[in-house]
Amino acid sequence: MRKKVVSEENLKDAIASTTRALSKDPEIEITFSGAPTDSNLVLPNLPKKKSEIHSYRGMADALACSKRFSSQEIKIETGSEKINFLLSKAEDCRAEILGSKLYPGVNNNLKSRFEDKCKLASNSEDKEDLIELALEGWLRQTLLNQKLSKNQLNVLSHWKESLNLHGSKFISEFKEALEDQISFSEVTRKLLHEMNLDSLENEETENEEQESNDSNDSDESQNEPGQEELSMESTETDEMDQTEAPEDAELGDIDEDGIVDENQEINSNHSWLERLVEQTINFEYKVFTRDFDEEVNAEEMASTEELQRLRRHLDQLMGPSKSTVSKLAHRLQRFLMAQQNRSWEFNKEEGMLDTSKLHKIITDPVTPLTYKIEKDIEFRDTVVSILVDSSGSMRGRSMTVAAICADIISTTLERCNVKTEVLGFTTKQWKGGESRKRWVEEGKPENPGRLNDVRHIIFKSADNSWRRGQKNFGLMLREGLLKEK
Repeated sequence: MRKKVVSEENLKDAIASTTRALSKDPEIEITFSGAPTDSNLVLPNLPKKKSEIHSYRGMADALACSKRFSSQEIKIETGSEKINFLLSKAEDCRAEILGSKLYPGVNNNLKSRFEDKCKLASNSEDKEDLIELALEGWLRQTLLNQKLSKNQLNVLSHWKESLNLHGSKFISEFKEALEDQISFSEVTRKLLHEMNLDSLENEETENEEQESNDSNDSDESQNEPGQEELSMESTETDEMDQTEAPEDAELGDIDEDGIVDENQEINSNHSWLERLVEQTINFEYKVFTRDFDEEVNAEEMASTEELQRLRRHLDQLMGPSKSTVSKLAHRLQRFLMAQQNRSWEFNKEEGMLDTSKLHKIITDPVTPLTYKIEKDIEFRDTVVSILVDSSGSMRGRSMTVAAICADIISTTLERCNVKTEVLGFTTKQWKGGESRKRWVEEGKPENPGRLNDVRHIIFKSADNSWRRGQKNFGLMLREGLLKEK
């Protein structure tokens, strides 16, 4: 288990270092969770199959190339969502082509990534919707002289004739504009115009508007006779109200009966709930075996470098709400300190100087100094345990909020001399683990109880200060930590 963790961390560190070097930005943060910002690049979890590593590295290389060769400040607005989208995809492709020309390894990774995208899209019935992949394939074939695979040709098939026909006019312009973001976008825009993609979108928009208008007209025509019927029904209803007043009393009686029935139903539901509680009150939580449960310190689950990186990421997430959090923490601290009743013993020969009697010493210097000593009071030596659900259901924002809250509460309580321990619980492996294997080996006896190997993670022990244990809180943001129970 330890070897697997180390190898994954080594791979993450290698990918992060390569991505940072390729992007030419040594300060950029490479994270494997969270939301992307100007100061970080976010990658998904590592793939489980070795065959997918090249494609995964291609994803990292694509982000790095975009960071290095594309300016986010340059945006060409055409007034068409479809054309804007295709220009954005063409710009991503331009950055990847520049990276591929410089580094053969990057070229191989990006080829694997493009192949995977085409595999996923090859089963699509409507090849017309794959214009962005077809455009990328044509640009790769034209500007990198790449041979396209069977999947890539399948994706390109619908647009191949149009791209070859109209694109041949702009090949020299594409090559000349490859290192100029604005010029490349302009050439791409001319190609898309030659392919009539902008006019096709206008026709689709007009058709949608026409269909919308037709449906509105039909709705209005259908509503007109309905309004006449409605007015006739309301007239009949008024007449019935005037002529059939005695029946209203009977209707009122029926409503009361209905209310009685509802009350009876509520009472029956209460009695059913009470019976259910009685049945489960003596229920005992069963565990098939505890032999494979474990307690692990957070330091054992990740390298020091990763813990520091995750801690920095947690600090970034806490940044926007730091002032609010600080106010709430001080308020909690004042409330807790107010619960302590302090008392003193006066007229002592040693201790703290009793300042309340200084005026006597000033008026009569012969008066001896008096001291006071704080009484030893019985103060509850409390340890607060914070238990964090680290299962798969906590993925995303829930786990981020839990990590921030655990950090704030433990910091505040420590200021008040209250010890805290922060623990997490999850499972060691997916789908049961060793406990389930033993259950299967023993013939799957009925009602086995819990079949998971439980792992308790010690993010911070009660005897450990927050300053020493703060880096461990970032581990809660690690993707591989969360497993389904």
